[in-house]
Amino acid sequence: MSDDLAAYLKALPDRLTEQLSDVLREEAFRLSDAQRQTLQSLEQAPSDTGDLEASCTVAAGRSVLEYFVQAGGDMTTKEIRTGSGEDYDYAVGFEHGNSRQPARPFFYSTFNSLKDDMAENINDAVNEVLK
Repeated sequence: MSDDLAAYLKALPDRLTEQLSDVLREEAFRLSDAQRQTLQSLEQAPSDTGDLEASCTVAAGRSVLEYFVQAGGDMTTKEIRTGSGEDYDYAVGFEHGNSRQPARPFFYSTFNSLKDDMAENINDAVNEVLK
């Protein structure tokens, strides 16, 4: 094996990791921003989705190649009824609907509309490093 090929192969994992980390982070924030925009188009009053919209975030995972796009959680989990002691994440009700409101999907529908384009951007990043 030539020295050039050996050097290329040795550097490849680091180059891929660096390039992919950047692209994965960009795509995660792009998705989160799009989910917030979808929420804004669905809201009936700003008070309906203020905490839900703010809960749309990106969290870093355990490695530089892992990002979590999330919504809901602590910001949108409230007691079902005062004094009930039962918590309910109204992000789930917003996304899937419940007995009091129809579904107003913003999370998975946005992901599904962007996933092919996001995958293409990730593939392009890999191909750029491999050239």
